[in-house]
Amino acid sequence: MAKHGVSFEEAETVLDSDMARWFPDVAHSGYEDRFLAIGPSKLGRLLVVVTSEGGLKPRIISAWRATKRERRDYERG
Repeated sequence: MAKHGVSFEEAETVLDSDMARWFPDVAHSGYEDRFLAIGPSKLGRLLVVVTSEGGLKPRIISAWRATKRERRDYERG
């Protein structure tokens, strides 16, 4: 996540956001079920967070600032 300029702590705030939208990540769910969450962080940035099922809370795999296309898709609903 550091290479994308997003800290783990900031990415984690997206998962708790009521504004986050969740989607299955079918293309990358070979060994485990993965999901994409897109939503605002506590710092006000729109992030995409990749998670996998793991225990009581989803395990964060990666996170980045939403691209223009991802932002547009999120805003359109």
